[in-house]
Amino acid sequence: MPGPPMKRYALIGTAIVRGFRATAQLVAFCDTNRTRLAYATTRIQAPAHPAVPTYAAHDFDRMIAETRPDEVIVTTIDRTHHPYIVRALELGCAVISEKPMTIDAPRCLQIFDAGSRTGKPVRVTFNYRYAPHNGRVAELLAEGAIGEVHAVHFEWMLNTSHGADYFRRGHRDKRNSGWGAAVVAMGDLRFYGKENAEGRGERRFYSRTRGSEVAQGDPFALDREGSETLKALYADAEEEDGYFRDQSVFGDGISIEATMGVLVRYRSGAVLTYSLTAYAPWEGFRVNFTGSWCGWLRCCH
Repeated sequence: MPGPPMKRYALIGTAIVRGFRATAQLVAFCDTNRTRLAYATTRIQAPAHPAVPTYAAHDFDRMIAETRPDEVIVTTIDRTHHPYIVRALELGCAVISEKPMTIDAPRCLQIFDAGSRTGKPVRVTFNYRYAPHNGRVAELLAEGAIGEVHAVHFEWMLNTSHGADYFRRGHRDKRNSGWGAAVVAMGDLRFYGKENAEGRGERRFYSRTRGSEVAQGDPFALDREGSETLKALYADAEEEDGYFRDQSVFGDGISIEATMGVLVRYRSGAVLTYSLTAYAPWEGFRVNFTGSWCGWLRCCH
């Protein structure tokens, strides 16, 4: 008995997709950068995938019309997610967006409105949702293991590899990433950035790794030349759009926070306290749930 037809996907914002050949067909790549498009095409054809047509970002509508995807995957810079999500919905496609869906409330409302008008769904991917231990926690809460959830405390620690990466790339500018936008939030830039480094006695600075002798002695520097993927997607492509993926985490121009506290009240009345540190000595999280039966559930990773 034949299985269901393969779902057709188009990708806006070049990324590397793999592992779903049995159930999904990639029908188009779309990006602002021709070098990245060429690399993605080469990568997708290497495992004997049929050639995938490529489109410039300004030809987004034409891509939808010519390739007829069922769903559009959006992986562009965060501040540009919403126009592609809205337009894909209006053209009859479902949408999968990388996190965050968008960076502020007005953009979010535009997406909600488009979803209501078109009846098409938008899903936001977040890999941690699908980890087995997190899935089990969700099941226990849904089963009422601790009664009604009253309070959640979530502590997330990013180490100086993962955490530092947000400060090397476009996320470092809050206009691109919306970092810190929340119901009630406060935070500071307490480790990364030039002023903090000067306060620790650092006197040698650089703007980016490529071409810098100073960067050779910085353990936080990102060497894109040493990675085939990073070199192809960023180093070889930067002349087209001026996007530098190897900026110094101790340079100027950083407007996001490295420590953050957030307070949220849900419609159910439950309260969430959340803290983030982006320069912790280890990577992981702790989540505590307190319920109406005086029950307590803890998840750590």
